[in-house]
Amino acid sequence: MTILEPGATPHPPSPAAALRLYGEMLRIRRFEEELQRLVGEGKVGGTTHLCIGQEAVPVGVSAELDRTDLVVSTHRGHGHLLAKGARADRALAEIAGRATGYCQGKGGSQHVAVPEIGHMGSNGITGGGLPIAAGLALAQRLRGTGRCVVGYLGDGAACTGNFHETLNLAALWRLPVVFVLENNGYAMSMPVAREAACASFADWAGRYRGLVARQVDGNDVLAVRAAAGPLLARARAGEGPALLECLTYRACGHSKSDARVYRTREEEALWAARDPLLVLAARAGLDEGEIQRARAAADAEIAAAVTFALGSPVPAPELATAHLDVPAVPAAAAPSAIPPGTQTTFTEALRATLQGELERDPAVFLIGEDMGAYGGAFGVTRGLLHRFGQERIRETPISENGFVGLAVGAAMGGLRPVAELMFGDFVTCCMDALVNHAAKIRYMYAGQVQVPFVLRMPVGRRNGYGATHSQSPEGWFLNVPGLQVVFPATVEDAVGLLRTAIRGSVPVLFLEHKLLYPARGAMPAADHLVPLGRARIDREGRDLTLITYGHALGLCRTAADQLAARGHSVEIVDLRSLAPLDVATCAASVRRTGRAVVVQEASPIGGVADRVVGALVAEVFAWLRAPILRVGAAHTPVPSAPALEDAMMPDVASLLRVALPLLTEY
Repeated sequence: MTILEPGATPHPPSPAAALRLYGEMLRIRRFEEELQRLVGEGKVGGTTHLCIGQEAVPVGVSAELDRTDLVVSTHRGHGHLLAKGARADRALAEIAGRATGYCQGKGGSQHVAVPEIGHMGSNGITGGGLPIAAGLALAQRLRGTGRCVVGYLGDGAACTGNFHETLNLAALWRLPVVFVLENNGYAMSMPVAREAACASFADWAGRYRGLVARQVDGNDVLAVRAAAGPLLARARAGEGPALLECLTYRACGHSKSDARVYRTREEEALWAARDPLLVLAARAGLDEGEIQRARAAADAEIAAAVTFALGSPVPAPELATAHLDVPAVPAAAAPSAIPPGTQTTFTEALRATLQGELERDPAVFLIGEDMGAYGGAFGVTRGLLHRFGQERIRETPISENGFVGLAVGAAMGGLRPVAELMFGDFVTCCMDALVNHAAKIRYMYAGQVQVPFVLRMPVGRRNGYGATHSQSPEGWFLNVPGLQVVFPATVEDAVGLLRTAIRGSVPVLFLEHKLLYPARGAMPAADHLVPLGRARIDREGRDLTLITYGHALGLCRTAADQLAARGHSVEIVDLRSLAPLDVATCAASVRRTGRAVVVQEASPIGGVADRVVGALVAEVFAWLRAPILRVGAAHTPVPSAPALEDAMMPDVASLLRVALPLLTEY
């Protein structure tokens, strides 16, 4: 790995400024050394990733940041946190899993946020924080704060799809973000030369139009500061994003179990001679007395931090399940292009609801592919670009993980994004943004950061669309705590649930069945809301309960009519909300009827039906007259031939074959 020779600093700092920079780096060094000792002695558990040897990067960058500027960090982020102004004692308490930590012990070493100082969170997924940083930057621009965002990353993250998707979006939209790449030569154990087919990461990034890229000696805090200042000023001035590649070296292993067998001791010695503390002391002419006084101050602070952290109480047990509640949304009327009571289609009702929320709240914006002239894959957003403009109807490249992750960051920054996938199947491309970030951020950061984010996606069969455009993926998300999943079946519920989702403070997946877009119903009142986690009795009955959601509601209604003609009274429960799930309403219905069938379009294996049955058995066992059964599609991908699609999908006949024996044989 190349070591850059020190160059001339454009504006040499005053002795006092140089000493402050030295003290900040030494503070981080002593924090990491003491943490390494505590981990080695077993006094601090979990994993940890130290930044010993890389201190010049966060200190040099933070020297040019205002307190209100924002930072998104990485798994190797203690230096970023301390350089941004965090207290060493509370930072160490967090890593030690104590209640006095910044996130009450819920984030640990890799997942810490301190919004009050502009630190918006460190991230345990390599490259996961990049789109979040871009989303925070978009929020700064749309809100007119004048702030910029720093997104830290390592060389390993520069080889991920997130890196290229995010840099492309940031450059296209001239976002006020500076990506600071700490190139320490290794992605865990993989040398840079073997992981990246580029001359340099700065060269790679510089190919994006409008993005300025620079490379600097990352062990020279003066050089880092001199390079970062103009890039940050440029971002604040609205001139676009930048990448600063800092060549540095981690003196320790990747994590506590890394014996560094992939590099030589000679290489380590070469870099030890370029230690950031030695470089600054030589360049600034610091004398031994100044250095010893700085060390004494750092030692005292870190010793006090250790005493504070290890002496702090462990979190109360109830904190383990806190910060997963779904706060109620207060009622408020919204403008509507469709008068209440008017018969309208599912598509038109969704469009009118989006328009009303865009008019009601300037923090709401839409983001997704082909939402403008094309109007979205199924026409829901048609006409909204002309009405609200490109800033609030934000069309994206085909980069689902990039723009969904960006939307998550924008939500963290105070906006209310509504993202749209062209097809629900494409959610596989953005699982990291959803499962590792949107779902967990509020929990990991102990409620300090909210994520008011909605992802709309068309799902289900569509007469020949085939295996990758016809899936019903709702079951995938039922075991992801922190994600809310709703699936309306009627115009009224679509409007009420979408308003609630947009106005809430939690991430919501909003599923729309393709075959329901032309379905008609009455537009509800302007203040109509449907709370998350509350099912609806669609039809009352005495003999059998059909529990369903989405497009399968129509199947259940038809089957109930046919069973009624045979003298059987059927109750239908429309779940509407799959997570949180309204077990109480389902259980009350089954206690009345003594029989139940859960009906869905998706395969029932490992999906909503299994979730409902599992929740119901303990609640209704004593009332059951027959086993609870399930009806769903065959456990197979969806074929393209319409005849084959029909053959594997549930229909009225297959539902009757299951339901009739329950009514006649038990």
